[in-house]
Amino acid sequence: MADLALGKVRIADLTNVIAGPVSTRVLAQLGAEVIKVELPWGRAIGNITMHASGSGNRPYNQVTSFNEVNRAKKSIAMDLTHEEGRKAFLELVSISDIVIQNYSPRVMANLGLDYENLRAVKPDIIMISMPALGLEGPWNQYISFGPGTDALSGLSSVTGYQDGPPHKPGNFYADHNSAFHVTTGIMASLYKRFITGEGQHIEIVLREATMSVIGEQFISYQLTGREPKRMGNEDLNFYPHGIYPCKGQDSWIAISIESDDEWAKLCTSMELKDFLNDTKYLSVITRRVHSPTIDEAIKSWTSKRTRNDAMHQLQNDGVRAGAVSKASDLLEDPQLKSRKYIDQFDHPDAGPSSNPGLPFQFSTMDSVEGTRAPLFAEHRQWVLADLLGIRTSTIKSLTESGTTPDVPIDRVYS
Repeated sequence: MADLALGKVRIADLTNVIAGPVSTRVLAQLGAEVIKVELPWGRAIGNITMHASGSGNRPYNQVTSFNEVNRAKKSIAMDLTHEEGRKAFLELVSISDIVIQNYSPRVMANLGLDYENLRAVKPDIIMISMPALGLEGPWNQYISFGPGTDALSGLSSVTGYQDGPPHKPGNFYADHNSAFHVTTGIMASLYKRFITGEGQHIEIVLREATMSVIGEQFISYQLTGREPKRMGNEDLNFYPHGIYPCKGQDSWIAISIESDDEWAKLCTSMELKDFLNDTKYLSVITRRVHSPTIDEAIKSWTSKRTRNDAMHQLQNDGVRAGAVSKASDLLEDPQLKSRKYIDQFDHPDAGPSSNPGLPFQFSTMDSVEGTRAPLFAEHRQWVLADLLGIRTSTIKSLTESGTTPDVPIDRVYS
């Protein structure tokens, strides 16, 4: 594929878990050569999320969550606490465009790999740091994963049922949201370097990236002096607005009505003539007063239909409605299949897999699809010998010392 947007960009990727790997996965699918520099003692994400999915004697290559967020990359393991490993990494930096890491703020400086040291070997390098709370400030040394970031950003405070406690989102929301902010920052920095020839250090803070998607909550507090309330599936301006049961087990549909015209369309579609002709239901305000009666009528209609049948009828009648899809539904979804959105590949240790693809399509550019995640240290020989020109005897020594192992080694704590 000759028309890959980032076909001449090389990234040294030190990130772990979700946010960083998702960002570099997107860049890899846009054509960047992403070299994942892994920890010598294995794939940390395997201890955090899903267990190995396949069979065989290399379970570290079968971690489904790792394989999902690290598609289309290359892999080498390096112990950066070894002087030889640090030197090899700096050699890799010298021929790379980007270094990205999501360690806690003290780690890169302790390794002697902070921005100034990277600039010394590659003056136009672009370095990305992804601290949870920031490189400066009184909390700069605090660490966090997604649930802590959700809470500290304010997202959890507005997530939950009315009169109930805060909840975390149902997925790694803070990580995935931050990942696309990271990708945007990288693209902007690449463009600036193209114009000026200058690299830079990008700091993208997970807490702040999460705060950026709930700005209306801060505006509401400033305008009213009242803390935003948890509302479950409700909405201040829309009604009916919620998720209603459909025919079948654990089957649901989401319905959202904004205007009086949409209310009329809903009543017509569901044949709720009594509601349509009654003046007390003519505005959102009065409808909300009578919400128990309206919700029961809607439930009575939806519960007699499958979620897809209900969605198709309502949509055809001009009502915004969507079947609540499960993972099993999405993998067989005719709309997604028609767009070829699901990215499928076969992994030698983990077997076949289907994953979400890139959420955008280009009219005149290619992207990388159907390419699996690398095996642990799969490209060690290529990186050390072909890219860095290290002699065979030295590569052997680096492997035997555990500096660049070809299989995960036991972690030794000093």
